Amino acid sequence: MANWLDFKAIKRGVSLQSVLRHYEVELRRSGPDQYRGGCPIHRGEGRDTFHANLARNIFHGFACGAGGTVLDLVAAMEGCTLREAAEKLQLGKAPVNESVASRIGKERVTEKRRPLLPLGFVLRGVDSTHPYLATRGIQPQTAAHFGVGFYPVAGQCPAGPTVGGNDSRDSRR
Repeated sequence: MANWLDFKAIKRGVSLQSVLRHYEVELRRSGPDQYRGGCPIHRGEGRDTFHANLARNIFHGFACGAGGTVLDLVAAMEGCTLREAAEKLQLGKAPVNESVASRIGKERVTEKRRPLLPLGFVLRGVDSTHPYLATRGIQPQTAAHFGVGFYPVAGQCPAGPTVGGNDSRDSRR
């Protein structure tokens, strides 16, 4: 795959500290590998609205709710998608640990898995024409095709909107 990006290797290869330094984020130490300061994403006025854990390579902005890894921080700072952030890091347009930069793109994020097989049962009694679905823009034929609907009976499945899966006890009735 020509467009394959190894997100795991990219996250491992870029330290949060180097990204924070790149964006000139001023933080003060608040514990072992813990730093706090003003949030660089929303640029709020709070003194401790942004926390970074350099050992775990993660951050959280308490005022804006942003959080995650170096990819999330670059995406938030650059106003781009996670994929674009990964591409920037991989192409060296953002700070990368040189010791691991050579491995980026050579490791798989996950092993290939077999595709999931359909469930061996069907939830019966689902109303695919319920008005609730129409308010969500779901056409009756689409709901019927995907087994989405409104299950009117309380019991094994709570009354309300549902997706066509259920436990196998319903298929024995």
